[in-house]
Amino acid sequence: MAILKGVLLTLKVMGLKYTIREAIRRTLRMPYIYNGVAVKDAVTFRVLRGLAARGHMWTNGNEVFFRNEFGVFAVPVEDVNLLGVFPEGLLGVFPEGLKSMYGYLDVKGKVVADVGAYLGETAVMFARMGARWVHAYEPVYYKYAMRNLELNNITNATVHPYGVWTEEDMLNIALAGTASGLATGEFKIETKPVEDVIADVVKMDCEGCEWSLLTLTCPTIRKAEEYAIEIHGPAPPLVRKLEKCGYAAKEVASVTTLVTLWHFRRR
Repeated sequence: MAILKGVLLTLKVMGLKYTIREAIRRTLRMPYIYNGVAVKDAVTFRVLRGLAARGHMWTNGNEVFFRNEFGVFAVPVEDVNLLGVFPEGLLGVFPEGLKSMYGYLDVKGKVVADVGAYLGETAVMFARMGARWVHAYEPVYYKYAMRNLELNNITNATVHPYGVWTEEDMLNIALAGTASGLATGEFKIETKPVEDVIADVVKMDCEGCEWSLLTLTCPTIRKAEEYAIEIHGPAPPLVRKLEKCGYAAKEVASVTTLVTLWHFRRR
């Protein structure tokens, strides 16, 4: 049944030609080109199929572009799989994509801390939703985030090329994977203290840096009216911390094993 659904989806969004080409690739391991992107593996295929279902994609020079309801986003062709953040709704967890994940936040006229800004997609969304200013913290893909803010003519946002942790420091982290910010690796990032980034609204999807909130006092945490936090690991310690600090807690979604998205609103 799952295979049939996949075939029907491919037919719908990519057409018969690329449905046949994907079947040949899987059988004979023969890559092909879709909208200027080489499809060599199942991961790239799923990303491209998801993008085709959620918006419009094309290539120009060495960049891949994707347009959805919030704007246009680009990455170098070799990093096309990074665009997999956009068709997340196809996974069934967030049916409406970024809207399901963060659209409930009241950002209009507020200063937003976007911790883990990735490609700048949420910074663009918050700016479009009426945020007074968005501070986007992204230690790895900050150049891509800056490029995408520029592409969308966003003038009420700043990209900060560092991560967030308990203190100002230099950390060696893993570059990819769930909770990669909690794993030691070869990629070096600069971090700033979490208490310095608290704003009216805080979104945290930073692969583990959310645990730095446990080091803060309640008066510091309560500077924010709302938090949207993707928790990597057991949720109860962080949920209880925010509840003790006077927040109503609501689980938005269970993303995968030991990864959950929570919304906290100050009472």
